[in-house]
Amino acid sequence: MKILFGLAAMAVLCAWFHAGPLWADTKTFTVSASVPLATSVNFTATNINAATGNRTAVSGNSLSFDPMSFNSTSQAWFPDHFFAVDVAPSGPGNMNVTVNYTEGNNPNNPAHGLGWKSTATFMKVTGTTETALTAHGPKKMLKDLSGESITTAEISGGFLRTYLGVVTKDQSAAFPDPPTSELFTNADKSGAYDGSLVITATVS
Repeated sequence: MKILFGLAAMAVLCAWFHAGPLWADTKTFTVSASVPLATSVNFTATNINAATGNRTAVSGNSLSFDPMSFNSTSQAWFPDHFFAVDVAPSGPGNMNVTVNYTEGNNPNNPAHGLGWKSTATFMKVTGTTETALTAHGPKKMLKDLSGESITTAEISGGFLRTYLGVVTKDQSAAFPDPPTSELFTNADKSGAYDGSLVITATVS
């Protein structure tokens, strides 16, 4: 009888453990990461050799086309290089860009100065691909850059590159110079021609 009783008690105890409540709890975790808005804009100027395509970074903010050489075939003065100015936010964010040019020293005054004899060509760069911003020429004389506004929609997914060069009137160029642009010739007065190109970029 004692043995049977012991077995019966064990059976009741096992049944109690199986019939008792099984405890469970749930907790929800929020996983997150924040990417900050860009707080600055990178302006990168590059000197590009017209013959070789070799690129040299420009330090500072002086973009000089000197030295100029006389081309007897064209009867005009040309530099051996041009410039590219890249404008891109330092991090995530949309960017609007405004470009303005103001004529400076002009030995030809009151005739035309550097603004008529140099150009800007506007491109959107995505990876290694350049797309011409045809709504902006894509090539314009510097003197025509007054409140030139490149919107976020035009450069979304990439950044703005502006090529700056002296007028050559090369009809085989991918983007010919504007019809009313002018060459530097011996008819121009000697001296230093300059102007101020102001590029303003706003990130939002």
